Amino acid sequence: MGKTTEQIVSDIDQTREDLMSNLEELENRVKAVADWRVYFDKHPAAMVVAAMVGGVLLSSVIGRRGE
Repeated sequence: MGKTTEQIVSDIDQTREDLMSNLEELENRVKAVADWRVYFDKHPAAMVVAAMVGGVLLSSVIGRRGE
């Protein structure tokens, strides 16, 4: 015998709740990946080195314009 209408509605509601939960978790993960502070907290030395390298590259580009 097939499912009753109430069972189908209940299944749909449960699926909707699961999808909302998964979407919220995905949103939180995307925010964490895109947030530079998370990387800094996990790898502060690498971020400082990256900032220094970026500064050197930027200064070399800007310094060449003045020549």
